Amino acid sequence: MIGLYFLISIFLGRRRQVLTGLIITGGLILGSAKAEPLPQDMKRGEKVAQRLQDWQSLIVQSIQLSDVEKLKTVNDFFNRHIRYGEDIEVWRQFDYWASPRETLELGAGDCEDFALAKYFTLRLLGISEQRLRLVYSTLISTQQAHMVLGYRADGGDDLVLLDNLRSEILLTTQRPDLQVQFAFDSDHMYRFDQGRLVEVGDAQLLPVWQVLKAKVKQESLSLSSTIQLVVAEQLHLKRKI
Repeated sequence: MIGLYFLISIFLGRRRQVLTGLIITGGLILGSAKAEPLPQDMKRGEKVAQRLQDWQSLIVQSIQLSDVEKLKTVNDFFNRHIRYGEDIEVWRQFDYWASPRETLELGAGDCEDFALAKYFTLRLLGISEQRLRLVYSTLISTQQAHMVLGYRADGGDDLVLLDNLRSEILLTTQRPDLQVQFAFDSDHMYRFDQGRLVEVGDAQLLPVWQVLKAKVKQESLSLSSTIQLVVAEQLHLKRKI
């Protein structure tokens, strides 16, 4: 989160130099049934396995949903399964962008990790990257840096926001508690100008984003072959309809 705050500070303080600024940057006992307490590492392992299995099931079961239904399903899933934790607590680092798998394995993450997990899951579900924007904002009440995921419903500039702080998916204009600052997608960076997204640079200027995309690409290869086949087949059928 410190890294996120730093980026926003640079952007707000040097709008004319935003591109330069971002570069810098069971047992049985005595014949009676009694459950033996599992060791903590075994319990943790079971929880991790269950979260990953639930995530894979979500991907398979949601591929045929409408975009609106996918947004709600994915937003609810991560808001329910992941607890909030700062990077310094979760990763022992000041700023770390986790992959969805890493976030699910630890069961915790900061606002960036929530937004990123939702982004990559929606991409797996066939949502076009042209419709998705990762949005940097600040909370009006505290001026704390905050990342959310934006979705462009009609291909225009209006975004609905998927937020770990809210269960509702609302338009930016319906979130007076947030002040949106800038956004990025797979390839570009944008600033908000009177509600419009204006391209200001290349996403290559965010090296941590490039590293994360490469990591997620590698991890996606480890998804079970069954899930990949099911997703591919359902996407194929959807395109034919």
